[in-house]
Amino acid sequence: MYDSDGEALMVEMEEPTSYKEAASYAEWTEAMNKEIQSIEKNKTWKLCQLPVGHKPIGLKWVYKLKKNSDGEVTKHKARLVAKGYVQKKG
Repeated sequence: MYDSDGEALMVEMEEPTSYKEAASYAEWTEAMNKEIQSIEKNKTWKLCQLPVGHKPIGLKWVYKLKKNSDGEVTKHKARLVAKGYVQKKG
């Protein structure tokens, strides 16, 4: 399937571009769970009833591999971010 072991390793260490892709890996699932726990612990947001006639602001998962100076993966980092660009004044 791959020309060399090195090429296979590079494909394996890429950052996912979607939740569906990330959810199939235990490392990324753990990173997402840690992010949700952090949000709850810090009381960054709370679930509430949406006012009639309003649409919710969308969310997106952003994934990043943290590497040491040798290029080895040291941490899988997942962040849940609001799509704030859809907000309108008032």
